[in-house]
Amino acid sequence: MTTRAVILRRAFSRIGVADYEFDVTPDERADARTTLDAMLAEWDGNGVPLGYVPSDDEDNDGVEMTTPLWADAAIWNNLAMRLAPEFGKMPAGDLRRDAKRGYDLCVSKVTVVPTERRASKRIYGGGDRFYRRFVY
Repeated sequence: MTTRAVILRRAFSRIGVADYEFDVTPDERADARTTLDAMLAEWDGNGVPLGYVPSDDEDNDGVEMTTPLWADAAIWNNLAMRLAPEFGKMPAGDLRRDAKRGYDLCVSKVTVVPTERRASKRIYGGGDRFYRRFVY
């Protein structure tokens, strides 16, 4: 399982903020954790439930994420997109592309397409009788 620290570190590296202790302040890390929680709650509200449960321990980055492993890249790329303006960075084109593709992957994995129900009996007059007149 992936920890929240890994998600935050990769999001910071995607926007070009080095992962040194003196570059990212504790307040910025707390803001990033809040942004992560808000983003995944928004996704859940938009119909993309990934099973994320926010941790009660806000200061601990070692908490394991409850999301599937295939969603990790989508999470850190979209988190980087949201954190970039806070650090005065402009997201690169490949980050935007990766974030969009990752979100689309999450949507496609969790979306269930309902099957169409067919009538158990033939509908009166619903056959292909008209078509058979022209087939030789």
